[in-house]
Amino acid sequence: MEQELETFRDNVDSWIKQIRREFSDFSDLPSMVSENADNIQHNYELIYELKDEIEELKQEINALKLIQIISLKQKTQKAEEQPQA
Repeated sequence: MEQELETFRDNVDSWIKQIRREFSDFSDLPSMVSENADNIQHNYELIYELKDEIEELKQEINALKLIQIISLKQKTQKAEEQPQA
């Protein structure tokens, strides 16, 4: 009977240690989840900033294209006027 009691006590001790270890692992989990959520949010913010910058660059490129087209039209008009003069 005493040996069974000692075995039971050892088993209970090991169960308690296992439960504490698993609970410790579980208690670390929320901080990791929170850190990952913060990282994801930061990445989304960076993505939206980059989208805005890309949109601005597209508008600048379109403006440059228009300037180039106007410049070419002016040059062709001058070229057409010179032979007549």
